[in-house]
Amino acid sequence: MARPGRVPQEWFTSREIALAANLTARNFGLLTEHGLGPTSVDNRTGKAGHRSYDGAALAQAALIGALNVGGFELLVSARLAAAFADDYSASHGRLPSNLGVFLQSPLNPKPGWRPWTDAPSEERVDIEHDYWLHDRLRNRSSVYQRDIAQDGDLIIDIADGTFVLTHARGAENVPIFSPTTPGGLPAHPEYRIVGRGAEARIVRVHEELDSLNFTANPKAREELRRVEREYLDGRKHAVVVARINLSLAIRNAFDRVQDDRQVRKAA
Repeated sequence: MARPGRVPQEWFTSREIALAANLTARNFGLLTEHGLGPTSVDNRTGKAGHRSYDGAALAQAALIGALNVGGFELLVSARLAAAFADDYSASHGRLPSNLGVFLQSPLNPKPGWRPWTDAPSEERVDIEHDYWLHDRLRNRSSVYQRDIAQDGDLIIDIADGTFVLTHARGAENVPIFSPTTPGGLPAHPEYRIVGRGAEARIVRVHEELDSLNFTANPKAREELRRVEREYLDGRKHAVVVARINLSLAIRNAFDRVQDDRQVRKAA
């Protein structure tokens, strides 16, 4: 069998994706077997070791690993991470690494300018791509702060293993818009985890509602208000709230992969 060709620098091998997620190769293979791992670039269904992955897959894997470290079962972690990846891909293009915070004040002393210098003959990289933005920030600037949480990071709260809500670090006093609550909400209800283990399901908030016509339908507004209150009360009165800094988990995942590449290159 021919050996797989060399992948572009911004793509990752299966081994690197597992490393990024702090998962063993065996556990990553298990996710692939169950169809719960990140989608490879070419969407191949062959052996996991011969697949290539992009930055979106790395971010999804980072969330799987963070949830698993937080005490959630591997398959539940993978299902919840897949839901986040699908929804944020549709609404924001990708899961939020918050790497852009290093381009802004006060971390960047010259906001609006890249805090690194490209060689005149060098093609400027696309900093909309998390891999390249991370590469330049880490290797060519002095503004990058490793392993440090930043304002604007996306925080996931999971109350009693059931209610999943999100909010931004550093914006705890900024209400989140809700069509039912004039003053806004302290956190955004996202998903309900129903069941455990292999039978667990991830239910989106809108899937719990009979109607999304909140403007014209008073019953729909009241139903959403009830569901939002259930999530917020679930968090407020939870025995255990697991808190995941998704953005930091993604940045840490990029760092682990780059550390590994540097070690392997020097060997």
